[in-house]
Amino acid sequence: MFEVRTACILRYHNRSKPDGRLRCGEDQELSRRILLCSVDGMRPDAIEAAGAPLFSRLIQEGSATLEAQTVMPSCTLPCHTSMLRGVDTARHGITSNQFQPLVRPVPSLLDLARGAGLRTGAFYNWEPLRDLADPGSVSVSYCWGDCHSHDADQHVADAAIDSFRRQDLQATFLYFGWVDEAGHKYGWMSEPYLEAVRGADACLTRVLEELEALGRLDELTLLLLSDHGGHARTHGTDSPEDITIPWILWGDGIRPGVRITESVRIYDTCVTLSHLLGLAARPEWDGQVIESGLIA
Repeated sequence: MFEVRTACILRYHNRSKPDGRLRCGEDQELSRRILLCSVDGMRPDAIEAAGAPLFSRLIQEGSATLEAQTVMPSCTLPCHTSMLRGVDTARHGITSNQFQPLVRPVPSLLDLARGAGLRTGAFYNWEPLRDLADPGSVSVSYCWGDCHSHDADQHVADAAIDSFRRQDLQATFLYFGWVDEAGHKYGWMSEPYLEAVRGADACLTRVLEELEALGRLDELTLLLLSDHGGHARTHGTDSPEDITIPWILWGDGIRPGVRITESVRIYDTCVTLSHLLGLAARPEWDGQVIESGLIA
């Protein structure tokens, strides 16, 4: 397994335009890369219960909270829209897993990164997530149209690995959907559900091992989280089991061994990651930078 660092050095040289947009070109050295990994339906207490080795190490050696809160309704598309677009449900208006065009558009993290000239990627196996970025905002997009088995998560990991070998992506969204499907099929915290968590752990491990082999791991900032939790065989309510999520920062620019105590909401995700990329947050965003987990 790749070597997990116990200390990280901030290597990014901030050369921003007055409007906050990053200068990208031959004179710009952007050594940081971000990887946003969402494990659909993964409850915070499932990490320890599953004995997921990578996820547990990221908590221990990064900056993390197991008490972050998602939005209502605690369903996949509303939650991911808040995750990537930085606003609560009332602002983006997505209240089910059926996408509707936003009446007042809000740029996503991938929109902002691509607009600044960064190479972006999205790899997922639940097709409605295609609307998390505007057309033209993703340099590489891959959807495996089935999230009903561990093999589906492996296909996503394989596609991400292949793309990383072909080009150096600087802002990547990675999504594994089988954990949520296992919760619906077998029940949250059941043994098949926990096995699915271990499977997602193994998939992300392979991705990080590949980035290490490519010499890019030391310049990576990872944010691992979930969109929502679950109970029995469902989710969508405001119960703690449904709305409490893990939120784990690790890598370049992240303080090691920190338990985040400040309040974290899912829409703080894109604001924090844009800050780490040196990109000014959009005024439409509701979230805040979670500074307690960052090296000053």
